[in-house]
Amino acid sequence: MGASAPAIARRSAVMRDDLLRAIAGEYREMPGMRLTRVQFGRLWHLEATQCAAVVRELIARGDLSEDASGRIGNPCDAP
Repeated sequence: MGASAPAIARRSAVMRDDLLRAIAGEYREMPGMRLTRVQFGRLWHLEATQCAAVVRELIARGDLSEDASGRIGNPCDAP
């Protein structure tokens, strides 16, 4: 198990990075899209804790923003 654990961690990190890129790309391609966290999680098939972590990271990276009503969208589209 020892040798495979780092490989699994790397694969998970790659999958996570791919997911983050895909989500950021979708928001760039769909101007004006603003979703609640529930909608966001449903769209990307994420559990609540996964959803919160992904949203937090994308906001920290500047790819997304969250408005006062809790809707998540492209920072350029913020009201």
